[in-house]
Amino acid sequence: MDRSKTVIVKDETWRLLPEKAVFWESEEMLILCDLHLGKAGHFRKSGIPAPGRINAKNLERLTYLIDHFVPKTVLILGDLFHSSANREWFEFEEWLHRYNETDFILVTGNHDQLHHSFYEAANFRLHTELKKVPFLFVHNTESVKQDYQDFVLVGGHIHPAVKLTGKGRQSLRFPAFIISDEQILLPAFGEFTGTHTIQLKETEKAYAVVEEDIIPIN
Repeated sequence: MDRSKTVIVKDETWRLLPEKAVFWESEEMLILCDLHLGKAGHFRKSGIPAPGRINAKNLERLTYLIDHFVPKTVLILGDLFHSSANREWFEFEEWLHRYNETDFILVTGNHDQLHHSFYEAANFRLHTELKKVPFLFVHNTESVKQDYQDFVLVGGHIHPAVKLTGKGRQSLRFPAFIISDEQILLPAFGEFTGTHTIQLKETEKAYAVVEEDIIPIN
């Protein structure tokens, strides 16, 4: 059963996926952000308890998406790896070998601080921003200073979420895609990332990721 949600942005068809990614159909491009691979290992190295299978779960979901959609390009909008190289980076590098025919692009984020040689060895193409009409892909949309009136900004960074409140004052928070005519914010793909609740503007619409469904929120 297809649980994705199709949206039209600037006449382009995007499928919002409950795995917290987007498939841009005409470009055969899978888009995601904020994996923060290696974060659990970094925490454990610092003596902070962290779940053991976080990296594996992230890669299992990414494997499913690539095998299902067979994208020409996988575009990651920043914060691919959380910190300095550790065992989890080399596990990721080994995982990449199964997708030698796929073009991997990283728009660098604030956590992408590995030496460029690591990304080159993994066959990643690096950009600080990527223009692909009608979109401008960045990590943090708030850091864009230049006026790009002809482009829709697309980014992540803040790990957007929405809070849904029930009649009994109970509330739950869910990762969400935030979409307007000016920008699109993607939820964090990573399992171990936290979220930031967004107060929606009148011009924005949210699509909450609720378990295996995408729920539109006005």
